Amino acid sequence: MVPEKYGLAAIGRFLIEQFELRRPGIKEWTPEVERSLRRDAEQELLQMERQLTELGVDDPPYWQRVRGALDDILLPRYSRLATEELALAKRDYGIWRGGDLIARSVFALIAFIIGIIAVEIPYIPVYEKWFPALLLIIGPMFPDIVLWWYRRRFRKKLDQLVGDLGQASRTLETYRPISELTRSLEMRAEAPAVAAQANGGTRGRERS
Repeated sequence: MVPEKYGLAAIGRFLIEQFELRRPGIKEWTPEVERSLRRDAEQELLQMERQLTELGVDDPPYWQRVRGALDDILLPRYSRLATEELALAKRDYGIWRGGDLIARSVFALIAFIIGIIAVEIPYIPVYEKWFPALLLIIGPMFPDIVLWWYRRRFRKKLDQLVGDLGQASRTLETYRPISELTRSLEMRAEAPAVAAQANGGTRGRERS
């Protein structure tokens, strides 16, 4: 078993965070962009693999499965989510005029009028005279509210992806082939013996 820090969910979350650092500079999702992210991910995986080996856990089959999950689950789904998000951003998330100063002024006016109507119509249970002024203040923030909602939805989708990776990791560990487990244990057992043999050979050369 690998430490939780190197579990598939933790690795997936870290890689997604790295992808997200690059996404603001990506205007359009292309195969070249995906290949670039895959290369960056491979460099991170190699570093993690070296760190885990230094901790005494040398398990190549595990990293093969991690790379398989990266290629089959993480990258395809992140690619789809990022493509949708870039398309929404290109359309300014459907906000009129992209939420510029004129649009915010119009939103404030519309909100103020709605507030007056809500106070004046008897069957609407709004009696506070300050209600239109409140909507006048909130109105210009409508683009920010829309943007916050879309970004929150995107973040939840990324969290769901990490959760699915965690579920995939548990499934892989549960149904891990016996041959892989045996080979992993053999490699762990061989490591101290190889190190001891190397140390013995060094001492022998020193005595000679």
